[in-house]
Amino acid sequence: MDVIWLDIEHTNGKRYLTWDTGKFPNPEKLQDDIAAFGRKMITISDPHIKKDDGYQLYAEAKSRGYFVKTKDGSDYEGWCWPGSSMWLDYFNPEIYQWYSTRYSLENYKGSTGNLFIWNDMNEPSVFNGPEVTFPKDLVHHGGWENREVHNLYGMLQHMSTFDGLIERSNGHIRPFILTRSFFAGSQRTTAVWTGDNAAQWSHLKIAVPMLLSLSVTGIGFIGADVGGFFFNPDAKLLVRWYQVRSFFFFFDFNDKIFLLGWCFSTILS
Repeated sequence: MDVIWLDIEHTNGKRYLTWDTGKFPNPEKLQDDIAAFGRKMITISDPHIKKDDGYQLYAEAKSRGYFVKTKDGSDYEGWCWPGSSMWLDYFNPEIYQWYSTRYSLENYKGSTGNLFIWNDMNEPSVFNGPEVTFPKDLVHHGGWENREVHNLYGMLQHMSTFDGLIERSNGHIRPFILTRSFFAGSQRTTAVWTGDNAAQWSHLKIAVPMLLSLSVTGIGFIGADVGGFFFNPDAKLLVRWYQVRSFFFFFDFNDKIFLLGWCFSTILS
């Protein structure tokens, strides 16, 4: 095992860049302890921001007018893992830079230089939105409707995350970031996995051309949920998944237990 991954339940009530202090009373020590064995830690940070005036990230973004707008100029509100949520408008360079600085050691309390990031749900996923994403007539910085720039949203989030982690090390360490949403050029800043598949033979079959196609486009640090994310594979299907995954550059194990298929220290050197 190279990396320990923490999903949304590590946070304080699904408020990203926070910790559940009951479960993680001393996250810095935890990261230092696993680093002593040559391992890293990765936490999830999704783009939806819990609507809660007591949540510093939300309160500051709201006061600055940093959320994506509806066509009538109000802040767009949707539903995701935390419940009522808002989304930052990364198309605005000021917001992009502000979000980037959220990953500094000063702002991300409990983080260390051994902590890296997983940007999930960044298509973005909106549970009560049309097609489970943003309405097409949302307005981004510069007057752009979402229908015109939708596929860039996730890439801007992981680029901003990347810039923040680069700055954290004063440019000395190339950070590891995993994203679910990406675009042309994402290979410069992130690794990719193909999202929440199912424990079905058809999903194993389609994973191969998906990953090969992405590799041809230049996005080579990729993988798929091994065994399927939804449902449970039978023994034969699981064996076949393991056999195929030996050719994946990124090994993403079923049920969100992640292992890297390549030496992590090489990526960071």
